[in-house]
Amino acid sequence: MISQLPDMRKTALIAFGLAAITVACAQEPDLHLDLKDKTRPSFSFSGRSLATAFEILEVPRSEPLSKINPYTVKGRTVWRISMSRRVKAADWPSVIYGEVPNGLSQGVPEQGPPPKLTQGKLYLARIVGEQGFRCDFFFEVRNNLVVNVTDKVFGP
Repeated sequence: MISQLPDMRKTALIAFGLAAITVACAQEPDLHLDLKDKTRPSFSFSGRSLATAFEILEVPRSEPLSKINPYTVKGRTVWRISMSRRVKAADWPSVIYGEVPNGLSQGVPEQGPPPKLTQGKLYLARIVGEQGFRCDFFFEVRNNLVVNVTDKVFGP
């Protein structure tokens, strides 16, 4: 029995460590944003974290796109919608640019539709969660299609 004590302690320590990791990972934000339709800028959401807003920003462009720091980029918000209650990202409706789904309200612009997305500009779509958590998606318009360029921003 005494010879098994160190093994039991090791097992208990490993079990405690795994439990702590599991609890810590459960606290991580889980927000996802995806392009649903390339011809009409539309987005879908997933994740178990609570989401509070969705916004599109026009951000400064650089060549190559990998020169942009995706963690500190700032831009001009061209469209922002929000939910009046706390809802998991997975329970958000799909969103088409410029159309405000039932249950959401538009904050930017204050009135009227947002500006048309134009070719040659870089945009950032973002779902925002509680405590500043967010998921970002960089895109541009090419030949009247929305093109995901997130990998080029995070590229080499």
